[in-house]
Amino acid sequence: MPWVKEDLCKGCAICLKVCPVEGAIEMKDKKAYIHNDICTRCGKCMDVCPTNAIRPNSENPALRGFGRGSGHGGHRHNHGEW
Repeated sequence: MPWVKEDLCKGCAICLKVCPVEGAIEMKDKKAYIHNDICTRCGKCMDVCPTNAIRPNSENPALRGFGRGSGHGGHRHNHGEW
């Protein structure tokens, strides 16, 4: 799922204009916001963003360590047991 790196977003709303799903992207405080509950992950918003502010989920720092890790985005601990 795409996410917006807010410090790169300039508020141009080009992503909103190309998104095929009504309401999946909105502008909040002059920044793009993606509603991942309805986003179809087509990637059109990432393709047109002139500042590369819309990033793939794999780069989302909020999800680092999600799952088996601590979930704090910091150190991952591998204890060799699952």
